[in-house]
Amino acid sequence: MLIEKTVVGSFPLSDSPLEVAIREIVDLQLHYGIDLITDGELRSNMIQYFDQIPGLERFGDGLRIAGKIKPLEPAKIKEFYKIKDYGTVRSILESMGKEKTKTKVTITGPMTLGTICAMTDVESTLRHYDLDDEKALYSDFAEALLPLALEALNIGAYLQVDEPLLSTGQASLETAEKVLKNFTSRLTSFSIKEEKVSCHVCGSIKSVPNLYDLLLGSDFPILSLGFSGEKEKENLDIVSKASLEKHGKKLAVGFISNVNIEDEETIMQRYRRIEENVGRENIRYIQPDCGFRITPREKVRLILEKMNKVARTIV
Repeated sequence: MLIEKTVVGSFPLSDSPLEVAIREIVDLQLHYGIDLITDGELRSNMIQYFDQIPGLERFGDGLRIAGKIKPLEPAKIKEFYKIKDYGTVRSILESMGKEKTKTKVTITGPMTLGTICAMTDVESTLRHYDLDDEKALYSDFAEALLPLALEALNIGAYLQVDEPLLSTGQASLETAEKVLKNFTSRLTSFSIKEEKVSCHVCGSIKSVPNLYDLLLGSDFPILSLGFSGEKEKENLDIVSKASLEKHGKKLAVGFISNVNIEDEETIMQRYRRIEENVGRENIRYIQPDCGFRITPREKVRLILEKMNKVARTIV
């Protein structure tokens, strides 16, 4: 299968009106040959996006738990921000005659969203959840996120579940394994078979014992990992061709920094080491290590330009 180019999700926030800002990000990605594009996550950060979920409310720069976490009512799912912004991207692409361009929706996973929201205001959390019962907390977040994930897939989006906190060791892997297994098993079998669902984990998966095994044993067909940063390069020590093929996984490979401008030879050498280690046939996407939220706009352009140049010799 052809290796395609994508980005992890976020771009720097813009002062332009939302639809104009999304159009600018779509244009930028198309200009640099991105095959699987995103809306840029231009409304807010990866936590505040979910303030529509019952039981959550804005608190500072994040969200806190203000009640039992529940799914959105079915009639409100289409009004969820990421579903609406996906529709905006599709309308923009159709107006450009590029309706065949693939688009993904990114959703913060239940472990990461649950942990951050629970810790934002512990006193408020304890009114509604026993923090010694992780499974109840994370399961409720998974139940709330599932209809949003299914809606994204049902309207034709690719789906990326972001779980950056898994590599920090803040969540029990035993609980994470059960919650994520239940979550992914309930996504449509079509999306799994068509490799439309991925899980993005930042940082070093080597630093948390058994995390790689958890990811391999999950139902995510694509694992999105970084390899360029100081911590991320440790992933090469643990990810292998044999392990991926044994479990039927493909990789979305972060082979270029999302914050630093690297020379093309460095980028290419890194990619070649990754390909040698995991096998070209097991690489589904190439991308920057992580999102661009904190990256200056001009650096984003330079990184995408470098990525596109190097990709021409890869894909």
